[in-house]
Amino acid sequence: MKIGIIGTGAYAIAISSLLENKNYDITMWTKIESEFQDLVKTHKNENALNYVLDNKIKFTKELKEFENKDYLILVIPTKFIKETIQEFKPFYRNQEILIASKGMIEDNNIFIHEYLEKELNTNKISCLSGPSFAKDVILKTPFGLTFTSKNYDSLNKWINIFSDISYLTIDKTDDILGVEICGVLKNIIAIAAGILNGMNCTPSTTIKFLVDASRDIQDLLEKLNVKKESFYTYSGIGDFLLTATSKSSRNYTLGTLIGEDKDITNYIKNTTVEGLDNLKEMKKVLEVKNIKFPIIDILYEIIYNSKEKTLLLKYLYK
Repeated sequence: MKIGIIGTGAYAIAISSLLENKNYDITMWTKIESEFQDLVKTHKNENALNYVLDNKIKFTKELKEFENKDYLILVIPTKFIKETIQEFKPFYRNQEILIASKGMIEDNNIFIHEYLEKELNTNKISCLSGPSFAKDVILKTPFGLTFTSKNYDSLNKWINIFSDISYLTIDKTDDILGVEICGVLKNIIAIAAGILNGMNCTPSTTIKFLVDASRDIQDLLEKLNVKKESFYTYSGIGDFLLTATSKSSRNYTLGTLIGEDKDITNYIKNTTVEGLDNLKEMKKVLEVKNIKFPIIDILYEIIYNSKEKTLLLKYLYK
């Protein structure tokens, strides 16, 4: 079985670490020359993750090499998906695709699976999501992931590929849109939780915020005509709790810096914080649908209109 992994960043390496002992033929793609050279020489991308990949894994800079792969896993920052898919499109041969990225496609205001379905004219799209920092996955300690697809055949194929990994527990759903929405919202909530942390709010206040936010998310899922139950998966409440409480979360860290009144310019420049793009894109979507989600409006005012961060405290008085 030939698997192509589009990406060589931290999470792409973590995904590879899950599969490297299963005798699959794995090739990873990067467009960065220095990264490619390091991986070929050392099987390690030190700038991303301190992990040496199995020597059987191969690397390439040519997406054309993926036209003969059986399965493809997409693991790159969402902001690069459009240009990468346009480059890959001539070589796509209706293979199964698994999305391991989170976010929305900029300008299109649609989720990743919707973009891939349209651009590649396929229904063989699945997604994985869940509370799993790359640095934790490589430790091979227990964690859980949600696999989802509207195509049951595709979904079961991917679950079989990732089966029999003793430290990985999998749950599944056909609600791919609900899973992707949760993946976007948890990034936004994590920024807000970080702001509260930076403002030295009490643990009791923070927990109130997280509970209130979780209820709002479930209400929003219903308004967007997806399954409310999707919140009760690893990709829902699991990722929500991890991202909104951990200092290892880039979104939470950004929020903390804002809450502490620190300059965030360098952090944004040097770190991929997808919650920022998620915030703008989700706000547009909800405005079109005339749906209110107070946290998004409040955060947008704080981050993009320079309003006082104390505006967030108003959300807590219900």
